[in-house]
Amino acid sequence: MKKTNINRYIHKRNSNVGLGIGIKIFKSIALIAFFNLIIFIFIFGAYILSIASDRVEYDVKAGKLNLTSVIYSKDDNGNFKEYSKVYNTENRIWVAYQDISPYMKDAIISIEDKHFFDHKGVDFFRTFKATGNLLIGGKSYGGSTLTQQLVKNLTGESEVSIVRKVKEIFRALNFEKENSKDEIIEAYLNVVNFGCGCRGVQAASMLYFNKPIKDCSIAQCAAIAGITQNPTAYNPYLHPENNQKRRETVISEMYNQGRITKDQYNEAMEESKHMEFVKSKNSNQENYNVPVRDWYTEAMINDIIRDLMEKYKISKASAQEILFTQGLSIYSAVDPKAQRIAEEVISDSSIMPKDKKLELGYMMMDFDGRVLASIGSRAKKTGNLWFDRANAAKRQPGSCIKPIAAYAPAIDLGLYNYSSIIKDEPLPNFYGTGNPGPNNWYPGYKGDVTLQWAIQQSANAPVAQVLEKLTYQKSFDFLTQKLGFTNLDIADKSSKSGLSLGGLHTGVTVREMTAAFQIFGNGGIYNKPYMYFYVADRNGKILLDNRNKIGSRAISAKTATIMNRLLKTVVDEGTGKAAKIEGVDVYGKTGTTNNNKDSWFIGATPHAAAGIWTGFDSPKKISETACSKYIWREIMKKYIDGKKEKTYVFDESVKEYAYCRETGQIAVAGICPDTCIGYYSKDNMPPLCTKHTGISGISSNREYNDNKVLNQHILEDEIFND
Repeated sequence: MKKTNINRYIHKRNSNVGLGIGIKIFKSIALIAFFNLIIFIFIFGAYILSIASDRVEYDVKAGKLNLTSVIYSKDDNGNFKEYSKVYNTENRIWVAYQDISPYMKDAIISIEDKHFFDHKGVDFFRTFKATGNLLIGGKSYGGSTLTQQLVKNLTGESEVSIVRKVKEIFRALNFEKENSKDEIIEAYLNVVNFGCGCRGVQAASMLYFNKPIKDCSIAQCAAIAGITQNPTAYNPYLHPENNQKRRETVISEMYNQGRITKDQYNEAMEESKHMEFVKSKNSNQENYNVPVRDWYTEAMINDIIRDLMEKYKISKASAQEILFTQGLSIYSAVDPKAQRIAEEVISDSSIMPKDKKLELGYMMMDFDGRVLASIGSRAKKTGNLWFDRANAAKRQPGSCIKPIAAYAPAIDLGLYNYSSIIKDEPLPNFYGTGNPGPNNWYPGYKGDVTLQWAIQQSANAPVAQVLEKLTYQKSFDFLTQKLGFTNLDIADKSSKSGLSLGGLHTGVTVREMTAAFQIFGNGGIYNKPYMYFYVADRNGKILLDNRNKIGSRAISAKTATIMNRLLKTVVDEGTGKAAKIEGVDVYGKTGTTNNNKDSWFIGATPHAAAGIWTGFDSPKKISETACSKYIWREIMKKYIDGKKEKTYVFDESVKEYAYCRETGQIAVAGICPDTCIGYYSKDNMPPLCTKHTGISGISSNREYNDNKVLNQHILEDEIFND
């Protein structure tokens, strides 16, 4: 009996202990969950607060003015003067609120937002319902007011997500605080897509019914209003039966909401059954006599549209509307002289290649990133929106990639110096097929060569050796993170031929290449190219500004100086001799792709950097591969003619020393048989030539602190007394 009681006691005690442990675990879990909930609420609350003031920067009042934007450029004295104008290129004139048929307003409100005049920008009941539908994976979300739809059209953001919806809500609330209901409905009806490329009801009414919107009937307004939910599905030309069903739904909603009478309803429904759509003869005519824009202005306009979209979180259509209709003042970075000279040279038949199908892209740039001139084709520009081969075309750069993908970062890391010895021999399995490579453009391989010779002669095998030591990852990172290359494919990261020889997957633009080469003339600073100084709205408010941009360091000033002098030898004695300008300090690099399908020259004088690509739009062999160099030379020669002398930004610690061509080491006067001048920083010096002196290990700073080595007057006792 006692034993039984003891067992019961032990069992009860164990049960209590287990229960106690379970309660403690539950409390711990509950406490952790509670704190996590608090953290979540705090983070979510902070996020809500951070976007509560989010708004769409759109001036409704300016939009309806349809004002011309004016472009200004600097004259020779640095003063801005008018350069050209930017006209509205759309077949749309902003139609004022009072000139829009009341039927059109009622139709769009009835079908899209029947509580439009009752809410403050958001219909929360419909929004919560739509959000719940989103959370459970429903197919129809809805819930957007006209204000929210307008915001969505202005921003171009259309992804289905809670985050986007929350942003849209706050933007709509703020938009209604700043604009009246009449202004919002006016903007909506002028901005929204009504099919067939029509933005706004005036363009739609002229296209579909050949009459202004103020003269449209109830049924016609309903037909237009019904399109906006799905401009393709309800397109009256593509799907007339869908449009009829939709417009009759609109007419029914107008009647059910008391916006039209029974007689008006019956009349509209009868008209709908027999409705005819016509294409207006005037639908494709522009509202203005739009002038042909030069290559520079067209590229600059694209930059402004892109920057407006990025800064103000608006759609491309909204950015275009701001640019073309809101009377902006655009202060262009163009150098009119440089642009004029480039256009004149490229139109000179005595200079250009005989094959007129051979195309080109050209860009000139200052050393702070200012684009001075831009040409997108050799053809005379007789229209707008032409394909731009300087800013948009992506082509293989060939050997132009070598200085920026291999030599500059390798020297910057101290892996090589001006005259380092590199093996001119193939790498095993270079092409990934078991075959060694790469081949040189000249027959065979030279064995040991100096880095200077490899760059000057554009040798392929040596640069592949450099990249192996540098690593392809570091090369890729340098191009994408330091030099602003945005078009490189992730596959290029491991492409031996891509990074060493320029056989990239997607290619690069003339703009990217020119910007990259500026670092060799300005002390190693990369500046993102810009084509305008600043842009102001009609009230003088600065919308975009490039005046105070600061570049980022890509390489050290020492490396920039060394690379500058290396690339000078390309023009003086190497593959770029056709670009040489007598009496001018020119640096640069040539680039030719397999089978001569692309020909490049990227280079600079102390006044500017410039790049040119020549080739065919459908790649094929070029017979005149030197044309890129002499076109570059002619433009630059005319541009710098008469200008004040300028110099590159050089690092003063980089010194000139004679080196032995055979060993790449510092030469000894009277001993080394073949010498040349090189450029070195004290922290990356080769030793004195060991082969011809017979002594190794002489590398103290005593020899390098004295320019006697440079002048080759160093005495033997100074060498051997080290």
